[in-house]
Amino acid sequence: MDAETFLREVPLFAGTLDAEQLRFLATQSRPAFFRAGTPLMHQGDLGGAMFVIAEGEVAVTFLDAEAREQTVATLGPRDVVGEMSLFTGDRRTATVSAVTNVDAIEITKASLERVFARAPDLVDTFARVLAKRQAELNAAAGTGSEERANFVRQARKVFAGIFGGGA
Repeated sequence: MDAETFLREVPLFAGTLDAEQLRFLATQSRPAFFRAGTPLMHQGDLGGAMFVIAEGEVAVTFLDAEAREQTVATLGPRDVVGEMSLFTGDRRTATVSAVTNVDAIEITKASLERVFARAPDLVDTFARVLAKRQAELNAAAGTGSEERANFVRQARKVFAGIFGGGA
């Protein structure tokens, strides 16, 4: 699989990165394979990477207040998992497991830091896109501009190293 060509087709990246930035991100990412039944990440873990599903299907589940497992989504090719934790620095809010064998592209925090070091304004761009996605996923109530601004500030803190240690 050619990572650059594939990433170009992923809405999160196609809408935020230019051709050179996509090429660089592709060189910073690495392939990952998960057998059916294998977790990609666990609820409560810290997020050091996100995955773009290239082939296969994953289930997103979480344990509710009564410790019952709830399935919230099934995702497939071109879907991204683990991005919220990676950008906010918060612990993972769900477990993601391979339903079928899964080929994915792993993008680590360090990889994103290298991309952002070349174009620091992308932190804000990505954070705004992800805040919008989070608002769309939040069925109870859409987030307002203040919450979006908080998301952007949190992402800048997580990637503070590229701003000379301050956000």
